[in-house]
Order: sequence, then C-alpha cells, then structure tokens
Amino acid sequence: MKKRFNYSTLALSVCLSLGSTVTFAAEKDTSAGADKSDIERIVTVGTRMSNRTVADSPAPIDIISAEAIRNSGATSTPDMLRKLAPSFNMNNTTTSDGQDLMRPASLRSLGPDQVLVLINGKRRHQQAVVAVQENVGRGSAGTDLSSIPMTAISRIEILRDGAAAQYGSDAIAGVINIILKSDEGGTAWTQYGQTSEGDGESFELGANYGFKIGDQGMLNLTLEYADNGEMNRATPTTWFGSIAEPKQLLLVGEAPTEMTSVWANFSYDLGKGSQLYAFGGFTAKEGESLGFYRGAADNRVWSELFPEGVTPQLGSKSEDFSLAVGYRTEIADWEIDASIVTGENRFEFSNLNSLNASYGPDSPTSAYDGALVFSQTTFNLDAVTAVDFGLYDETSIAIGVEYRIDGYQQEAGDEVTYARGDTLCGESINPTGDPDFIACSGDDITAPGMQGFQGYSPEMAIDTDRKSFAIYLDTETYLSEDWLVAAAVRYEDYDDFGSTVIGKLSTHLTLTENLSLRGSASTGYRAPGMQQSNFTQRSISLDNGELADLVTLRPNDALAQELEFKELKEETSTNISVGVVYNSGNFSSTLDVYQINIDDRIAYSGNITRGINTEIDTFFDSHSGAGEALDGVKNVSIFTNATDTETFGLDWVNSYTQDIEELGSVVYELAYHHNNTEVSNINTSSTIVPDETIFDASQILLVEKGQPQDRLSVSAMLDLDNWTVTGRMTHYGEVSTAAYGTEANTWGAKNLFDVTARWNVTDQLAISGGVLNLTDEYPDEWGDAGGIFPEIGFKYGWASFPFSLAGREYYVRASYSF
Repeated sequence: MKKRFNYSTLALSVCLSLGSTVTFAAEKDTSAGADKSDIERIVTVGTRMSNRTVADSPAPIDIISAEAIRNSGATSTPDMLRKLAPSFNMNNTTTSDGQDLMRPASLRSLGPDQVLVLINGKRRHQQAVVAVQENVGRGSAGTDLSSIPMTAISRIEILRDGAAAQYGSDAIAGVINIILKSDEGGTAWTQYGQTSEGDGESFELGANYGFKIGDQGMLNLTLEYADNGEMNRATPTTWFGSIAEPKQLLLVGEAPTEMTSVWANFSYDLGKGSQLYAFGGFTAKEGESLGFYRGAADNRVWSELFPEGVTPQLGSKSEDFSLAVGYRTEIADWEIDASIVTGENRFEFSNLNSLNASYGPDSPTSAYDGALVFSQTTFNLDAVTAVDFGLYDETSIAIGVEYRIDGYQQEAGDEVTYARGDTLCGESINPTGDPDFIACSGDDITAPGMQGFQGYSPEMAIDTDRKSFAIYLDTETYLSEDWLVAAAVRYEDYDDFGSTVIGKLSTHLTLTENLSLRGSASTGYRAPGMQQSNFTQRSISLDNGELADLVTLRPNDALAQELEFKELKEETSTNISVGVVYNSGNFSSTLDVYQINIDDRIAYSGNITRGINTEIDTFFDSHSGAGEALDGVKNVSIFTNATDTETFGLDWVNSYTQDIEELGSVVYELAYHHNNTEVSNINTSSTIVPDETIFDASQILLVEKGQPQDRLSVSAMLDLDNWTVTGRMTHYGEVSTAAYGTEANTWGAKNLFDVTARWNVTDQLAISGGVLNLTDEYPDEWGDAGGIFPEIGFKYGWASFPFSLAGREYYVRASYSF
C-alpha cells in the first residue's frame, strides 16, 4: 500500500525560511500519562513528508520536550540545551566584554556561526557582537539563544546534519529549530536559586497564556523576567603588591544580569486552506562586568581619581527584536507559503567606572562607548506538492525563492572614550597632570581612550548592508515501502563575495521491522559574517602578561591592504554521515558517524606586531606617530580566511521506558557524543604576515581541543502519579588551551550530577526544585602552567569553561496552570 501525503497537515505546516517546509504532528506531554505511540509520530525538520517520525528520518534529530525543559533546572535556553543535548556546547566565558552577556554556543564543536537557528522554521538573526578574545568561539558571531525565553518554547528540534542545501548559509554543523507554544490555557511560574557559596542568586518569573480569537484564530503570549546576581570565583590578590591586602580584583564567573522578554505567537484560519500567521518578540538584557585591574602607580591611572587603582567596570545592554509575518494557502495541488521575517540585535557598551588617562586627573569616569547593530530581513516564497511519476509513491517536490538583506552598523561613542586628551605625560613624571609638560616618551606617555573598553570613534562608524538571492529545489520519495531517497540543490548569489551552488543526497532504508540504515552526503557553505567583514575597534588586552593596545583592522581597510590581506570569501564544506537506527518496543537506539571538512574557515588573527619581519616593522613605523592610526598601538589583528579543518565524530543515543505496574514509569536515556577536529591546513592571503602569526599553535589548540571531545549524558526520569523525579549525570571530557602566552595545559574530565523533582500538588499547582552539580565539581586549578594568571585571580583558567563555575546550586520553583 502506498504512503500518502497528508495535504491538510502540509497546509498548516511551517515552511522553513530558506526553502524547507516542515510538518509537525501533534505533540503529547511526555509525562506518564502520555501515549508513547503519539510521541513516535512527531514529524521534524529536514523533511516535507507527513507522518515522519524521528526514527525513520534520513538524518539524526533530537527532540527536547516541554517536560524535559521544565525538569532541567536551567535558567536560560542555552544552559538548558547544554544540559539536555550532548552535541551542544556552551562555553562560560568570563572577562570577555560582550561575550559575558552572549556566550558562544555550538554544535559538534564547530563554530558558533556554523549552526543555523530557526524559530517556528524561520531563520533567526545573529547577534551583533563578534568574539575577539582568546576563548572558544574566537572570530565568530553566533545566535544569542539566551534572548529566547524558555517559557515560550513548546519543544526544540536539533537536526544533527549538514543542511545548507536545504536551509542556506550557516547550516554546516546542523540546525536548531525552536517551536513556540501555540495552545490554549495559561501557566505562571516563579523560581529562586543560588549557589552553595551563597552568591549567584537568581530570581525569575514568567507567564504564558494562549487563547482563541473567534473560532479561527489563536494568540499565545509570553512574559519572562530574570534577575541574576554576580557569581565570582576569582582568587583574592594584591596584584604584585599594588595594594596592601588581597581582595578580588577581577570577575571570574558570571556577571550580574537582568533580562525582560515579551513574545507572541499568532495564527488565524481564513478558510479554504488559507492561514495568516505571525510571531516574534522583544528581549532586553543588561549586564555589568569587570576588566583588568590597573594599579595606582600605572600611567594608565591617576591616583587623584583612584588612590588604590581601578578595575574598570563595564556596562553592556542588548536589545533584540524579531517579527515574522506569513500567509499560507492552497493553489490547485500546491501548498504555498509567503513570509517576511525581520530581526535586529543592538548591543551597547559603556564604561561605568574608568578613566581616560590622557585627559589627566580631571578625566570623566563614565561614558558611552558606542553600539553594534546587526539586522536581517528575509523574504520567502515556498511551494510544495506531490507528483506521481509512476514510482512506488508520489514524489514530494518543493521549490522556493528567497531574498535577504543583512545589515550592520557600528555607532560611535562619546569622544572621551576613544580620543587623546591634552595630557601627554603620565603621573610617574608629571604628578600634577600638567598639560604643558611634554618631556616624556615610551611608557611615560599616557594612553588615549577609556581604560577597560575603548569606545568607537567616528572614523570606525559604519552603516552598510548586503543583499542575497537564493532559489532551491528539494525532492523526496519512497522507491519501495522501505526505501526513502531525498535530494536538494540550492543556488545563492551575494552582492559581496559572489555565488555558490550546493547540494545534498540522503536516504533511509528499513532492513527489518526493528532495524534501519540512514545516510547523507552534502556540500555546504557559510557566507562571511557582516560582523567579520565590518567590525573594527581599539582595545586593551594581555600580551605575554602585559596590558597592550590592539587595533582590529577591517579586511577591506587600506591598512589591511598594505599588509596584503584580501577581502573575505565564503567558507565551504562537505558533510558525510551514516547511521543505524534500532527500535524494539520501549527501547530505541541510534548510532551516527559523520565527517565534516571545512575549507577557508574565517579566523581572527593572532597579534601582528613589531619584530616579525622588516615589512611589518616598516608598516608600524609609517602609522605610529602621535595622532596617527596606530598611535600607542602595539598589535593589530584582522579577520581573514585562514584554515581548513577536518572533523570526525559520532553520536550514540539510547532510550528505554520501563513501565512500573500501577505506579508509573521510568524513562532511561543515555547519549554519547564524540568529535575530533584537526586543522589540516593554514593558508592565509597575506604574503607579508606569516601563517604562524595569523594562526599560531595556541589557536590551533583552541580549535582542536578547546571544547570537550567527549560528552556523555545518562539520565533517569521516574514518573509517578503526582511526582516526577529526574537524575542526570553529564560527563564533560578534557579540554586543552594555551591562551594569552601561557603554556599548553589540559583540564581533566569532570562528571556533574543533577537531581530534580516536581510535585503536582493539585491539577493546577506544582512545586519543583533540585540540586545542580550535586558533588560541587569545579574545573582543575590552572597551576604553574597559567603563568601569572592564577596569581591575579584566574584560579581555574580562562579560555575554556565547558560548564559553569558556580559549583553546587539549589533552586525551587512554583508554577500554576489555568
């Protein structure tokens, strides 16, 4: 008997913004009363056919249910994904400017910008901030998952496969599709938590309410608020005798943040197979962090302002907005989806307690540094039908076009944040700050710009955009009752780097009632990020243990061309995966092996400085005079296509449900993720700057070993009449880094245990709570390999923290349904 396409389901499906249409069957609750067969009927990303289950998909897919989200104890969407999805990594960055508010997240240990995020199947815009510190995610600008409130999420689907031919740029490691709630009824909740050290207090509350609009419409609204206190694990220090008594002079942990989100999901049936839909939201976040301490005797400080020196206090503010509007209808045998999605992330920086030493003792101590803005508007027209070619089953045919505009702005800050004032000589030889005293040189000259975070000057300001056009064809069919084949091809044209054609083949073959094989082969690409192509700044960072000024050059800047760098081009990839799927009764197991090769990966270069060769010395001599582009600058860096990498990995996912007679059930899950990435080639475009300067041994180590190569998650969820108890062990494999001039060091593997429980007091009221990181695990201490860093506060390292430094945490939560 032929398998038929369910056209009514397709009519109400979500068409993926870059050309892939997704259909969803109704999802049941995963509580003990849920029907297991209904859960098996979930239809997920990567297919146009109805009645597709996770098990018979041609690509590996993880489903994270609302129940799992509730029981995670997480305080943000990326933290929840780190707990529940073994192939997902999030690094707990610290002392890293904007990254402290937008932590880098990735799939399969690739870059944060090599995974595509969708909301209801529509492309989500990326964050404005690009990572330039020596941390995991260096050189990339991913998607700020923390701006998506967990209260609004119905479920999450993670496609672990190269999918650029289906969804366009960025989908090299895979796709994260977040489905918003769309049901009736409401829930209000509040949660409080803190660490066993007594810090890191968190207070959160949220509400979700869905209601009908007449007989045809539905509106689901979400409000969420979070106030998270500071958590600091920096060791007290005198900073080499700069102060008398040791105290915390850095912030190594988590900065205080405050977040408010308002989201909505809307649909309205117009009759005759037509539907109007819209969704989106607004999220505002504010946070504070600290830079590096400057002693009172440092010529970057005036003791009249800061008698004990200063650790610059930095403020950051993110505003994130998105709106999608679409129309679905039926024309003859075609299901049509037309949509427009627009989104923007605005990120502002400010100095809250700092100074500009070149302004003398009268320097302002607070100022606005400027802002980064990334925007994206995407127009899509997608169509899907089924055609009988005389094969075993009808063939799904999908075609679509897309037009996208990516925008980027860098806005200037207050003059004091970037300018040189009238005081040339520092306090060491000019104790009164006399502007007329100019008999100084070298380290006695004051540094221009605010300490901690130097603002963006008008010369750095930019407002630009990029346009792209895409057309795709996607098809799949059953050649027999047991054999599914699918193919996709996509053409894209960008007005900056040019055009590309990519494709994908995938298949699923059922061998027996319980056993099947699946596999795929695809080519992909990632367009250069607007942030990578257009960002520039002057900053202060550590160079071999000393503070030094660094300028980031734009790839198309005249100074970059002097060093013979070329403009950025796209990254290209090939992805091959093979998997085995086994299902028998209450047990399921999948094993997928994959190989991902990426060429011309864009990197943020190492420090280009004097002493490398005569050409670079001449470059600095030409631009380092007072008031010139490199005044007071020791190093320059740049974004450039630099490396080829090869990644081999496997994912093994197992689930077993044990029914306990007259009591309930226990769901056991075991998931293991392994990956091994190697830098196979370094091929930068400059003939002046050596490859080993652009991408040195420490950067190679960060890419290859900076994220755990092994992740294991073992959990059991006991579901009784009114109680749900979950226990989870997460194993994080070892990581290695050699950042900021330190020796290579390896941090050992760690096991974290979480225990959570939920009590349904009544049909409406539930109380839950838990202990996270039950055994109070921390990363290994850095030790002698950390050089000076442990002495100034970095007890556990800096560049790579695959889990939080909070240690043991407690939380309690109350929720009420109505």
